[in-house]
Amino acid sequence: MIKKEIRSAVLNSLAKWDSTAKYHPRFLDAVIEKTLNELYTEVWRVDPNALLRYTKGYGYTVPLAVTYEATSGIHYTALPENIVPFNDKASGVRRVAPAVQSSGIGFYPMDQREWDLALGGALTNYVKNKTGYIVTSARVEYYAIQGAIVSSGVRMDLIIPFSEYTDTDVILVPEHTDGEGRGLIDRVVGKLGVVPPKTDLTDDNKDNE
Repeated sequence: MIKKEIRSAVLNSLAKWDSTAKYHPRFLDAVIEKTLNELYTEVWRVDPNALLRYTKGYGYTVPLAVTYEATSGIHYTALPENIVPFNDKASGVRRVAPAVQSSGIGFYPMDQREWDLALGGALTNYVKNKTGYIVTSARVEYYAIQGAIVSSGVRMDLIIPFSEYTDTDVILVPEHTDGEGRGLIDRVVGKLGVVPPKTDLTDDNKDNE
């Protein structure tokens, strides 16, 4: 489904109140995002590689640029969107690849300890067809990246939050259910069922008097 269809499915599954009582759209999207992230995490726990089914691709039409930071000596690519974090080396960046697939160079996630060991003179310095990458909150940093890749750029497959999608973007939702047979819509409705809608939708972070 596209994003606005997911939101509509949730709204039409909620108990009906009077005509003036509504859920604030940002609050509704926040609950959907939280629940969708829970589903992604459940998929990750079973098989981290299965998350690739739910990624959004970047750099396929126009490659993502690889930038050199002179002060640190690091090559990096700025994340094109916010990502959903996961407790492994790849986090929300589930795949990085050269813009030109025939280059024969593979990208592999690393942690900071492995990065430090590699910079310390490990035998990885002699490997020319593999590039390590570290995911930070704002960018992807590369170890031993080849000049050809710096010139041509990269592609990435990311798990991004619900809030980063536009209303017309297709969102691939994990279809598995919990022990009670509930998928995304049912879980969101369950969370919202204990929160009554409001007649005053002003979102000013203040208590109504």
